[in-house]
Amino acid sequence: MIIDYPDWLPLAQKADKSMTLDTGFLTDQPQVGAPIFQKLTDDLKTVWSVNWIFTLQQERAFAQWLRSPNYLDNCNRWFKMKINLGGSGLQEQELHFVSYPVQTSINGSSVTWTGQVISKKLYNSDDEFDDIIVEFPPSFGSWLDIIVTETLPKYKEL
Repeated sequence: MIIDYPDWLPLAQKADKSMTLDTGFLTDQPQVGAPIFQKLTDDLKTVWSVNWIFTLQQERAFAQWLRSPNYLDNCNRWFKMKINLGGSGLQEQELHFVSYPVQTSINGSSVTWTGQVISKKLYNSDDEFDDIIVEFPPSFGSWLDIIVTETLPKYKEL
């Protein structure tokens, strides 16, 4: 069973988050000649190092969410949480903690936790629009908007 991250708790902080993807190919660099690259798989996991900054009340709920057998059961269960992927924005991912997260500081009424989460597959809604995103520069967005909302509907009427 996949557990939902509580929607009222803050998400992992963008500035303190890094993303690492697996390499899906094997590299061989012979003594002579060009290097050889061999594709192995498309089944690539993604790992994020994440930090959370909570108020004392939020931290209390987060700690119970991690520990409770009704939720993550001491981080033994998969969970869903939105992660900011950068340009494509917040995307919900299925995650699991690599190890138990660590409370790194308590400063007045602010509490910081740090951890690593892993995803079996990176979910990105931009994937279905890869050709448009890669082939057309951002300035084409306004053109496409006009074509889709104004020109195409007029053409269908004819």
